[in-house]
Amino acid sequence: MGAKLSFSSGQMRLSREKLRCNCQYREDFVQKTDARILQELQTDSGQSIAQIAEKVSLSTSACHRRIKALEDTGVIIGYSADLSARALGLRLQAFVEIRLSEQSQQSMERFEEAARSFEEILSCHLLSGDSDYMLRVAARDLDHFDRLHRDCLSQLPGVLSMKSSFSIREVKAWSGYPVSLD
Repeated sequence: MGAKLSFSSGQMRLSREKLRCNCQYREDFVQKTDARILQELQTDSGQSIAQIAEKVSLSTSACHRRIKALEDTGVIIGYSADLSARALGLRLQAFVEIRLSEQSQQSMERFEEAARSFEEILSCHLLSGDSDYMLRVAARDLDHFDRLHRDCLSQLPGVLSMKSSFSIREVKAWSGYPVSLD
């Protein structure tokens, strides 16, 4: 294949640069299409592939291939159902700041392993700043949180101090990661 393709009628010439431009357009289309697929899946992962395909203007098979590629590359790491904490009787959310007595690798690994073992700890984040970790915990009420504090949080290894704050109300619920269409 040469660097240039020439057409005698209309003096149309297509250079490699133009081909690259067309490929770039294709990459942008794929990225925007993938972003739209991801938005749809985050909004409702229970939709059929046919429903998603229709919304993003793809064939069902093309949409399935794109979703599979997003799974294979680790962009999509799983599917889950959003549950209502209130319907489950979990009316209290607490955010617990943790300071460790030492920040050695071994101390942090022990703490993190223990935090992962308690299902009552919904999330655990290593932080910068004054606190070492931030935990999110859900409980039925203050009595239930007190039991979680005694039976779970106080059992975490290497904890120097804990500071709990209770959510009065959720202003914005997490609904997925931002997926850019730009």
